[in-house]
Amino acid sequence: MMRGLWLRLLRGGGRSARLEVGLPLAAGAVITLVLLLLLGLQQGLDNRAERTAWRTPEKATNAPTAIQSGFTDYVGERPLAVIDLAALGQNPPDIPGMGRFPAPGEVWASPRLAELMADLPADRLADRFPGPVTAELPQETLEHPDELVAVIGRHPAGPSMRDRRPPHQWNQVSSVTPTRIDGWSATPDLYQTTYRDIALLVIVLTALPLASLGGLASRLMAGRRQRRLATLRLLGARTSQVVRLTIAELATFAGIGAVCGAVLHRVLVPLIARVPIKGGEWFPADVRPGVPLSLVTVAAVVGVLTLGALTGLRVAVRDPLGTYRRARRDPARARLWSVVFIGAAVVLFWLRSSNPFVSVGFTAVVILGWGLVSTGPWIVAGLGRLLAWRARRPATFLAGRRLSDSPRSAWRTVGGLTLACFIAGFVAISLPAGLGNVGAYASRAERPEAVVPAASLDATVREAESVLRAEGIHAGVETAAAPSWLDGDKWATLTLDTQGPDTEQDRARTAMIENGLWGPEMSLAEALPNMWLLRDGVVMGFLVLPTAALVALASMIIGAIARIFDQRDTLIALRLAGTPQTVLLAAQRREMILPSALLGGVAAIAGLAAGATIGSAGLLNPYSTGIFAGLLTLGAIALLLADRTARPVLERAGTDLSERE
Repeated sequence: MMRGLWLRLLRGGGRSARLEVGLPLAAGAVITLVLLLLLGLQQGLDNRAERTAWRTPEKATNAPTAIQSGFTDYVGERPLAVIDLAALGQNPPDIPGMGRFPAPGEVWASPRLAELMADLPADRLADRFPGPVTAELPQETLEHPDELVAVIGRHPAGPSMRDRRPPHQWNQVSSVTPTRIDGWSATPDLYQTTYRDIALLVIVLTALPLASLGGLASRLMAGRRQRRLATLRLLGARTSQVVRLTIAELATFAGIGAVCGAVLHRVLVPLIARVPIKGGEWFPADVRPGVPLSLVTVAAVVGVLTLGALTGLRVAVRDPLGTYRRARRDPARARLWSVVFIGAAVVLFWLRSSNPFVSVGFTAVVILGWGLVSTGPWIVAGLGRLLAWRARRPATFLAGRRLSDSPRSAWRTVGGLTLACFIAGFVAISLPAGLGNVGAYASRAERPEAVVPAASLDATVREAESVLRAEGIHAGVETAAAPSWLDGDKWATLTLDTQGPDTEQDRARTAMIENGLWGPEMSLAEALPNMWLLRDGVVMGFLVLPTAALVALASMIIGAIARIFDQRDTLIALRLAGTPQTVLLAAQRREMILPSALLGGVAAIAGLAAGATIGSAGLLNPYSTGIFAGLLTLGAIALLLADRTARPVLERAGTDLSERE
């Protein structure tokens, strides 16, 4: 009986009931989809780091069984990871996924490298290796499907197993000096862990607007739901019945949406896997969270949305008559969990991260971004009290009173736009700092540069000129100082100024490597990953900024409508008291514009401060100007659409009694 009455009350709500049902569905789908996307990104980067950790050797703690060295070679501008291995006994460790160790002279190549060696002339690539490809490396050893990797079996006494190599300041795999090992390393290099840390930073940035959307969805139409609960209680329903019906309703709507989001994510995985990050696309399994993780994500979304909605319904269960008898304030209250969450997130990230540079940025984002989420209702309440105190017009006074009486509801309306301002400020100050160096990074790929021992530099130059001349390669050989982090007395830079097409660079590299005259290309090992990082930053920005923009638009429009329905009784009372409709419309407009302007400005400044910890550039540049212009346009569109959409709803709310329970 109570279930049937519950459904009649729900269906009888008209347009507001459809909104009440629709937003949890949409919010559950969007939040689940974006969370699974972010979890897939984090999982994929973790898998990449685990699969490539064996390439950075750790010194043996027991009797060594093998020698490992390596460097990053290049085919055009594509990196080629070369791992040299030599056994020291009868029981060297098996290569991951191969089940054995390469014998001297063997060449194992990734599938894409094997294709290139077959397609390109030998003097461009294949002659760099001691023989033909004898085996293909499996997925367990590769970072991504298009990666170029070569594993070469060597003799322990060979030059590549004996000569020291100069270390790179952070890109460890670009130059690995011969190391005696007793097993494979499980510790990823700094470059891999930096990407994982940046992915966590992206997750936090994206979670900010998602939290706003979740709060809006879970608290939408709280007034209508409270009155429906109160009606059932006054009709004799037991508390347990009301609680069960409420949980069933909320969990059903949110659950359907969350399942739709999970299914949509599964459908999109093949497309997601084609988005290049860190120089290559993905194995689909990397970006597809497992079934257990997907189920946990769906359950978490449903649980959070349900619990968020239940917190506002206790009053209706405890005092059903009071729900109809008087309007209740919804003051801003301090939440201890916010402080605990911020502190725990910062501590856990610092414990996990290996890059203090990114950790500082993460700390700033969490403290300023999530701090803004926690303090937003307080700022709205303060603004409302100020407006009511200094009001000179009825519309301003009404807006101030409604903001101060229900600041959390008002925050949910403008919170999405506020957080979009924070993210835009963060991106506007941090991204241009790196994009300004793209030209400098690209220029380093124009001429091959390798670091060689300074003691034999003159002899190396003479021999290099002879080798290039014999191969018919027109290239000048120049010398320069070693990179700043290396000892200039021990190392120097050898540069080849090739003439003719770009293929001459590959021929020159092959000739130099074949004759043992080439070393690690430190300059390109510095520039290429930085260019990838900047490009990937743009890709991640295209994920974060549109998400924030869509949430801002949705929360502004839907929040404004939901706020009208929740304050329906107050609006009817004002209309019956003779308040003109124009005053109510003006008050509604002030409720949206003034908090948006204040909080948007505060959020943009906070975003600039957080982004400056990653890197800063002048605010007047094409990138930041475009971002802020887009932000102003977004704010204007959101306010205009919210005003146009909410105006007819407000006009009906004060006069049409057909949708009242």
